[in-house]
Amino acid sequence: MRLCRVLLALFHHQLVPPAMADSSRSEGRIAPRVMIVSMPTIAIIWQWTPEADVWYNRFHESKLGTLTSLAVPLPGLSMLFPHVSCTQDGRVCQLTVGEGEINSAASMMALVLSREFDLRQTYFLLAGIAGVNPQYATIGSVALARFAVQVALQYEIDPRSLPQNWTTGYISYGRSYPFEYPCITYGTEVFEVNDKLREVAFTLASKATLADGEGPRQYRSRYAGTRHHYAMGPKPPSVVKCDSATSDVYYSGTRLAQAFENTTDVWTNGTGVYCMSAQEENATLEVLVRAAIDGLADFARVIIMRTGSNFDRPPPDLSDWQHLTNTNQNGFYIAIDNIYNAGIEIVKGIVTEWNCTFRRGIPPNNYIGDIFGSLGGHPDFGFGSLTGGRRVEMAGRTGDLAKLEMDRRGQFGPRAVAKI
Repeated sequence: MRLCRVLLALFHHQLVPPAMADSSRSEGRIAPRVMIVSMPTIAIIWQWTPEADVWYNRFHESKLGTLTSLAVPLPGLSMLFPHVSCTQDGRVCQLTVGEGEINSAASMMALVLSREFDLRQTYFLLAGIAGVNPQYATIGSVALARFAVQVALQYEIDPRSLPQNWTTGYISYGRSYPFEYPCITYGTEVFEVNDKLREVAFTLASKATLADGEGPRQYRSRYAGTRHHYAMGPKPPSVVKCDSATSDVYYSGTRLAQAFENTTDVWTNGTGVYCMSAQEENATLEVLVRAAIDGLADFARVIIMRTGSNFDRPPPDLSDWQHLTNTNQNGFYIAIDNIYNAGIEIVKGIVTEWNCTFRRGIPPNNYIGDIFGSLGGHPDFGFGSLTGGRRVEMAGRTGDLAKLEMDRRGQFGPRAVAKI
């Protein structure tokens, strides 16, 4: 790849006028290579202010420009974050979607429907902080996900009134007991992204030197040598491959975390490994699936990255309540720093290798998309494609998918149809 970069650089230097050598505009619209989505050729998507500020404050270190050179207002963005920020050449942009599933979906839909951007070749880096499962990662760690699971989309019974020997009050829709696959599906329960692209992103992110500190080290040490086998909790931050849970409820505690571990396992047919808890992923991904159906974005170009700011369950010497409210885990600032430290390696890799590798895309070797099979192929989780493996066509030309879904629910009896 290095030889490819050199040859392309020489070619452009000799034959292409400087103003046109690296155009990131398409028919007058900004066509970013990366969009950072803080939860475009890279679109970086963030969720809230601290996750965005680290990019604004440090992006100049990358030598890729200044991320605040352009501020593009879009109708429908969050009132708190009304602009998309871009470098002067438009190669890298950033959007802060706001916190929670509703804000995330509304802002992402405003972006993909905007006439200001051409996102058909854009890579989306969904980047934010998260709760972290000490079995698979630690505070400060960077996780790249293949699956995002909407774990709280379930029935819930107050745990104080559970039947004897039940470990959770969460029950999948249409079912009567925990740990069964839902027979009522909304389509947003599970998303799977391009695993080959995840491997590339993992390799790039692994180049980063991750931030750490004495405070996080001291808190991590409380997870060492416990009967819960928290293998990664006491260790220094690292880049790992494991999956994200989406819930608007900010949950904390061993039983809740274990319940959602089990949900992730069941809903991905034993493939997913829950290690990060977040509030936005599934909402953002649903918008990108819909955009892909209409040819506005490429779902094979989505990267999910989270950094651990706090453990999702306490060490043995603390209660759930103490862990959530009375303890400073000291993970917030290193998690924010490591969003940039790892994320910028991904951004630089995409921008630098654009012509040799990323322009044409990284073809997936796994199923990608939602639980319905909307983008074609057969999901390796759930009950299979609604359309027999065919890609959903825009404007309803595929047929009455709502009827197909209701017919599928009907196979499980009247309770599944009525959702009671």
